[in-house]
Amino acid sequence: MDDFDTSVPLTTSDFQMKYIPVPWNFDARYSEARIQEILEAFVGKIAARKAEEAKTSQTTTAAGRTRPLEETVVQAWADMNEAYDLFRGYIFHRSQNTPEVGDKKHLKVDATLIAESDEEKIIEGTPNWALSRFPIEFKRGGREWDPFDDRDGHDVESPALTRRHVRGQLMSYARNVCSYQHRTKLLQLFINGEEFRMLHWDRSGLAFTPAVNYLESVDNMRLLLQFLYGFVFLDDCTQGLDHTAVPLSKESCGWKRMEVLGLASRTDLAHEERLIPQDFELPAGFALPSADASESPLFDAGHLYRDPTEVCDLSLDHKTLRPDVTPVWKYIRELFRLSITSDYPRYSITVGGRRFLVGKPVFEANGMVSRGTRGYIALDWETQRFVFLKDAWRPFYDGVEKEGDVLSKLNKEGVTNVPTLIVHGDVCERDGTEQETETSKLSPAYEADKSPPVAIKQRKIIPLRTSRPTTTVAPRGQEVSADIGVPPLPASAPAVGDPFTKASSSDKASRGVKRPAHGGSADELRRAGSGIRHLVHYRIVVAEVCLPSTAFASGRSWALVVLNCLQAHQGAYEKCNTIHRDISVGNIMILPTLLLGSNGEILGVLWKGVLSDWELAKDVNVAFAHQPERMGTWQFMSLHYLMHPTLPVTVADELESFFHVLLYNALRFLLHNFETIHTFVQEYFDNVTVTPKLVQTASRVKKSVITTGQIESGDDEVLSFLQPMGIDGQHPMNELIRRLLELFCARYRVLKWEAANAAANRAARAAQQDVLRSRALPSLAAPRARSIHDARFKSLASEAPATPVQPPDTTMADPPRPSQRDFELSKSLMTHQAVLDIFIEVASRPNVWPKEGDTVADRLHGYRPAPRVLPSTNPKPAKQARTAPVGRLRLAELGRDLASGMDYEVASK
Repeated sequence: MDDFDTSVPLTTSDFQMKYIPVPWNFDARYSEARIQEILEAFVGKIAARKAEEAKTSQTTTAAGRTRPLEETVVQAWADMNEAYDLFRGYIFHRSQNTPEVGDKKHLKVDATLIAESDEEKIIEGTPNWALSRFPIEFKRGGREWDPFDDRDGHDVESPALTRRHVRGQLMSYARNVCSYQHRTKLLQLFINGEEFRMLHWDRSGLAFTPAVNYLESVDNMRLLLQFLYGFVFLDDCTQGLDHTAVPLSKESCGWKRMEVLGLASRTDLAHEERLIPQDFELPAGFALPSADASESPLFDAGHLYRDPTEVCDLSLDHKTLRPDVTPVWKYIRELFRLSITSDYPRYSITVGGRRFLVGKPVFEANGMVSRGTRGYIALDWETQRFVFLKDAWRPFYDGVEKEGDVLSKLNKEGVTNVPTLIVHGDVCERDGTEQETETSKLSPAYEADKSPPVAIKQRKIIPLRTSRPTTTVAPRGQEVSADIGVPPLPASAPAVGDPFTKASSSDKASRGVKRPAHGGSADELRRAGSGIRHLVHYRIVVAEVCLPSTAFASGRSWALVVLNCLQAHQGAYEKCNTIHRDISVGNIMILPTLLLGSNGEILGVLWKGVLSDWELAKDVNVAFAHQPERMGTWQFMSLHYLMHPTLPVTVADELESFFHVLLYNALRFLLHNFETIHTFVQEYFDNVTVTPKLVQTASRVKKSVITTGQIESGDDEVLSFLQPMGIDGQHPMNELIRRLLELFCARYRVLKWEAANAAANRAARAAQQDVLRSRALPSLAAPRARSIHDARFKSLASEAPATPVQPPDTTMADPPRPSQRDFELSKSLMTHQAVLDIFIEVASRPNVWPKEGDTVADRLHGYRPAPRVLPSTNPKPAKQARTAPVGRLRLAELGRDLASGMDYEVASK
C-alpha cells in the first residue's frame, strides 16, 4: 500500500448514515427470531467446517483455540447465502483461484457480488472486474490479518508486514474494479474469520468501520445484516457507478461501429518521417487535428443511430457500418484497435453534452488513492473522428484554473505545439452538482463553515506524503551540503513543513470545500486522514492523438521534438503569461504532421513535439501558491526548485527541466558509452536526499551534474554519445548537452555567490549590532560564582594582565566571484531565447546528425527502482514520471513498436 494517512476510521453508525442507510423494511425482512436463526446457522456452519478441517490440518491461535482456514470461512458464507439469500438480487461469485485473462498481477479476489442482470456476462472462476459491484475479501481471522489497528494510541495504518500486505490486497482489488469500470466510489466488505469491516473507497482515501464479531451476539449479526441488506437497496449511483459512462452492449450501434473502425484501412497514412514524392495524393477525407469538425453524414444517411447505445440489428437496419471510414495516421488506428480487443468493457462517456466511445485506456496512473488519471483513444460519436480523452480527479482549490481553460486561452492566442481543446468540464451528478470525493470530508483539513478563510497570500505548503523509489539519507549528524544557495527567503515566504489546511467557509458544508489554507499544529499530520485531498471528477478532450516521447527514431528527431515543446512553452509564457510547471517525459508528446511548401504542396511527413498536460499551469503574475503541494514531476524538477520548494517556479527552472527530459530519453534510447544506466538513472532521477530537517531534496548526483557540468558513471566514465558505425566525428548530442550545462552551471555559480554574499552581509550586520549593544551596557557588579569551578576560573582571570577589548572582526573572505560571462549566461536564462538558439543552431546542422542508426532498444528495460522509504513530514515530491519503467510502459513501448513497424500483440499487454 503506497499511500499514507489516507485511511479514516468511522463508527458503524456514522458509516451507515453516510454510505449504507438501513432500509425502511429491514425489520419486516429480518425479525428478531430470523436474526437469531441466521446467527445460529452461521455458527453451526463455521463450527462444522472447522471440525472437518481439523481432521487434516491444525491452525491455532496463541491461546490454543482452533482457527479456521480462509477457505472454510468463504465456503460458510457461500452456504449461508444459498440458504438465506443474504444478497438478494445479486450473485455471490467466487473467484479466489483464477485471475482475469491477461492480468499480469494475477489478482484474485475471494468473492464479489454481481447483479443478476449481468449473469450471462459472467466468466466462471475469474474475478469479472468489469461486473463487480461489491468485492469481498476473506481471511482466516486473528489480529495479524487485520489491515487496520484502530486501538487508542496506535497508527490505524499499522506498519506490521502482514497488515500492510492485507491493506495492499484490498487496495489492489479496489483499484482493479475502478480500472475496469467508471466509478465515483466503491464499497467493499472484509471478513476476517469471525469479524467484519465495511470499507468505502474513493480517489481521496478510505473510510472503514471497527472490526465487529458477527458471531458474538444477535446485535452484531443484526448490524452485519443491516449492511448487507442496505447495500442491495442502494441504486447504481449510490453504489458508485458513474451515470455519465454507459456500458455498451455487443449488440449496440456504438460497439459495432467501434469494431469497424478498429479494422485496418488501406487509406490510412503511414506516419514515419520522410519526404514524399511530388505525385503523392493525400487520401480523401484525411484531415489534421482541429477543434472544428462537422457532424458525420452517416447519421442523416441512416447508417448510424444518433444514440450509440441503441441496439443495432444488421439484418434489419444499418446493413453496413463500413462506408466513409475517415483515413487517419496508421498508428492511431492501431492504438484504437488495441484498446477494443481486450477484455475491458466499452463505454459511451458524456463530456460537455457530447458522447465519446472508449475501450481500454492507453495510459492509466498507478494506485487507488490518486488522481486516477486515464487516457483513451476515443471515438467522437458526433463527428466520427478519433480524439484523445483524459479522465482524472483534479485537486479542488480556490483560484486554480482547469486544464481546459488554460488550453482555451493558449489556443485563442495562437500558441503552437500545444493540444487543441475540443470540450472539457467537471463531471456532474444527475442533480447538477460536481462528482467529488466523499472521504476527503472526513479529513482533519475539512472543517467547512467553522473558520473564516485565511488571506490567500498567507497560504502555506502542505507537506503531503508520497512514495519515492528510494532515498539517500545524510549520515547522522552530518549536514547536507548547502553550498548551492539563493538569497534569503523574504519574511512572507511560506515555510516548509506546515500541516494540512483547514477549509474555506466559502462553500456550503454539503459540498467539497475549496482550500485556501490555515496552518495547524504539527500533531495534525499524525491524525488519521491527514494525507487526504479533496478531488473533483474532470474530463477533457483534445483533437491530437499523439505518440509518446519515447517513439523518436533518431537523436536529431528527439532534439527537434524538445525544441518544439520549448517553443510552446515560450509562446505560453510570452503571449499568455502562463508557465507550465510540469515539464516531464510523459508530458512531451510526438505528433506526426504534414510538412507543407510555400505553395501549400505537401513535402513530407514531419514529427513535431507537443507540450501537453497543462493542469498544473499557472499565471506568472500570481505570486502566491494556489495548490499546497510541490508542483511537477520529481525526476525532472530543477535543482533550485527541489532545494527551495516554497519559491515560485521560474523560466530558468523550466528550462532546466527540459534539459533533464532531454538527457533522460537520450540515455535510454541513444548510443553512448555507459555500459548500463540503471544505477545512474536511479541516482540522478529517482533518488532523493533527506536533510537533517527531514526535508526531501535533490539527489547528490543531480546536484553534481548540474553544478559541475560533468556527467559521470559510477566508475568515473564521462558520458559520450556515439555515432553509428561508419560515421566519424562526435555525436551532436554531446555538444547540445555541453552547451546547455554551461548555462545551468553558470546560473548556480551566480546563485551560490549571491547567497554567500547575502549571508556575509547578514553576519556583518549582526556583529555590528552586538558591538553597539556591548558598548551601551552599563557596568554591573560581578555576579556571584555559581560553583567552586566558576570561582576558580574567575580568580585566574583576575590575575591575568588587562588587555584592551577588541571588537570582533566582521570582515569575511569574499567567495569566488563568478566571471562576467557567468553573469551573462545566468541572466540569459530569464528568457527562453538562449536555450532556443542553442537547440536551433545544433539541430539545424544537416551533415553532422546521423539520419538513422543512433538509437537502441530501451536501456531501462527491466529497471526497478529500489524499495520506497517511509516518508516523513517533508513536502510532497510530486508525481512520478509517466514513463517510469514500472507499470507505466504500455504506451511508451507501443509507441516505439508502432514507430518501427513492429507487429504488437494485444496479449502481451
